[in-house]
Amino acid sequence: MKKEFLECGKIVCQHGVRGAVKVESWCDAPPVLASLPVLYLATKDGGFSPLSPENASVYKGTVLFSFKEIKSADEAIALRGRTVYARRSDLPLSPGQVLRQDLYGLPVTDANTGAVYGTLREIRESPAADLLVVETKGGEVLLPDVPAFVKKKDPEKGVFVTPISGFFDGAAENVAGGKDGTP
Repeated sequence: MKKEFLECGKIVCQHGVRGAVKVESWCDAPPVLASLPVLYLATKDGGFSPLSPENASVYKGTVLFSFKEIKSADEAIALRGRTVYARRSDLPLSPGQVLRQDLYGLPVTDANTGAVYGTLREIRESPAADLLVVETKGGEVLLPDVPAFVKKKDPEKGVFVTPISGFFDGAAENVAGGKDGTP
């Protein structure tokens, strides 16, 4: 089941004396985070409390927010380290675009043979290309997220890859039915 509220950043510190905060963006780019109409904080009862931006601007790779609900530096300081969330329906997605969150825990499958190598645990950013962290029966494997290796990301079926020979040696599990669902 897809989550309605998704992690989109972390409050790193207060900014100034009027309750503004600096937020580290976990979105594709800081302007995406700055454009969101409402952010949310998780509550102790498992719900979400809204934060209404009055002002948002990108500053040195982070986003400075002033929220209607936060009026003092003390209130802002109390939020340091808190994760902010966005409602799924508020995120601007292009047709065919997939959220990383929806891929975690899905099988990583050979696009040609249907062999399952493991599950996608996370996606790490790196300078050259993002890295898919695949949990296999033999341990963790890092696979560059580039078209030469990653053929399709389907939030319903999994991640389909064509790695070079030896990349997942000993990690593949045979799948009955072969290429079911592969691109």
